[in-house]
Formats: sequence, C-alpha cells, structure tokens
Amino acid sequence: MDTYLQEKVPIVFVPGLFGSMSNQIIPGTGNWNFGFARIAYEPFIRILEQMGYRRGEQLFIAFYDWRQPIAYCAEQYLIPTIEWAKQITGSSRVNLICHSMGGLVSRAYVQGDNYKWDVDQLLMMATPNAGSPVSYCYWAGGKLPRTVSPKKNVVELYMNVYLAYLERRLPRDKVEAVQKHFPSLLDLVPGEAYGDYLLEKRNGIEAFVPYSSMVVQNQFLDHLNSRMEVIWERNIEVTLIAGIGQQTIQYLQTVPSVSPKRWVDGRPISAVNSNVGDGNVMATSVLAMIGEKYVVQATHLDILYKSEAIIRYKLQA
Repeated sequence: MDTYLQEKVPIVFVPGLFGSMSNQIIPGTGNWNFGFARIAYEPFIRILEQMGYRRGEQLFIAFYDWRQPIAYCAEQYLIPTIEWAKQITGSSRVNLICHSMGGLVSRAYVQGDNYKWDVDQLLMMATPNAGSPVSYCYWAGGKLPRTVSPKKNVVELYMNVYLAYLERRLPRDKVEAVQKHFPSLLDLVPGEAYGDYLLEKRNGIEAFVPYSSMVVQNQFLDHLNSRMEVIWERNIEVTLIAGIGQQTIQYLQTVPSVSPKRWVDGRPISAVNSNVGDGNVMATSVLAMIGEKYVVQATHLDILYKSEAIIRYKLQA
C-alpha cells in the first residue's frame, strides 16, 4: 500500500433503503451485497475507487437491515463497520458518505450517546432529513395509490417488489404486516421540520392537517432535528447534496379515513407535486439542517454519479 493512500481518511459508504441485501433480509440472496440497487451503487463504488480508495483497504461499505428502526441500524451495523475500517487502516477517524436513508443511519450515530469522536466528514446525498410524504403512504396504508403517483420510479419498484414478498410470506392485514416487519418506514415519514403535508378535503373545503394533531408522527426525526447542534459541537463537517428537476410529491391530498387502522390521518387521493426534488425527496427536506449545501439536476439515484465533482472537492481527491 503506497504512502499517499495510507494518508487518506478512510471512507465508510452507507447506502439507502433497499441498498443492502442478504439471507438475513430475504433467504437465498447470499452474503451482504447491494441487492436490488447494485445497478446504482456498483458504478458509484467504482467512482470512489477511481479516486484512489480501494475497497477493503480505504473504502468500506456499511450494509444494514433497512427494515429495522434507524437507530438500531446505526448501533448494530454502522458502528461495527466504522470500527472495522479504523482497525484495517489504523486511522482514528473516517469520512461517512451516505445516500438517502443511509444519511439518517449516520446521523443516528454521530448525534447519539454512543458516538466515539471518530467521524471527520458527513457527506449526504438525497437524505430525507425532514422526511418524505411517500413514506406516509406505505406506513399508513401499505401502498402508494396510483391516483397519488401514476408515474413509477425505480425506488417505488423496489418497494413494490419487497412489499409483494412480505405479503406472500405474511398473509395478513397489509398495514399490520408493514408496521410490524418494516418499522423503519415510520422513521422516514415527514417530521415536524417538514411542516404540515396532508391537505384534507372535508365538506368541500381543503386545509392542512396540523402535524401536531396527527397520529403518525416521526419521533425519531423530531428528536434528531431538535438536537442538531451536537454535530457541530462534535466538529463534524457536514455536506448536503439535493437533487432537483424531477416531479416529486410535496403534499398529499387526502379525505378522511373510514378505517381506525388504515390511513389514520387521512386517505391520499392525489398529490401536489414540485420539481424542486429528485423524484423521491424534496430538496427542502434534504437541506433541512445546517451544512455546506449543493443542488444538482438529478434523480434520486443518478445523484450518486452527478455528485462526483462535489465529493472529489470535499475529499480533495
């Protein structure tokens, strides 16, 4: 190993939702790998390798069970990967490069009580720091209605494949199955920082449902965002990269639910869209914390390679 590479702060890459797969999640899928999302993540890993980071030497991947609560993923998967990276390289610190949900897993660690003062930079691409309305649909109703999002994207296809698998394996009420076996979805719904996002139509009048009155609240994100200052107290440099130019759900238009268990805060019938997002996450959600902020024309997945110049600059690679 040459001296130049030894001096590099090692990278731990934390993929997003559906970016980790193993027998632990779906039997027969083998040891930890990128699973459904390899088509997006393997080219990104090659970009990092072209910057001089060799996988297993200066570049490590924090695979995790994305079905589980995000704080659990940080404790059980990210922390051991950081320890492994430090042990292999002899470095006392790492840089965390994260995509989507991976950024929240990383925040759960660096803002948590078990932080070991071992992160230099936190670079987050397309991370829903204030949450995403689409997740309300899956958590509260077990699906994304076609009237809400008639145009499918890759992330939604991944979601549908997994939910179909879950439904076949656990033939029960779909919402009950999702909430029991996919609890991380609650950590991805909009939090208080997002603002009111359900537009309810009642008696011909449309008005926002106040977040404070909702049953479905994101206590995980609300806690993280209420103590954001700890990141800077811990001397961690934060970079936020958001994608724009893609039609993205900003608000959900709803009607009152008739079920006590399904769509408890309102049944989505349509959406108000904005192209100030990447197709999955609004830019305002990604940028809902203090840090060095960048905006690129990109979808939720191609933001990975469209962020190359920014990452090179931040890593001085």
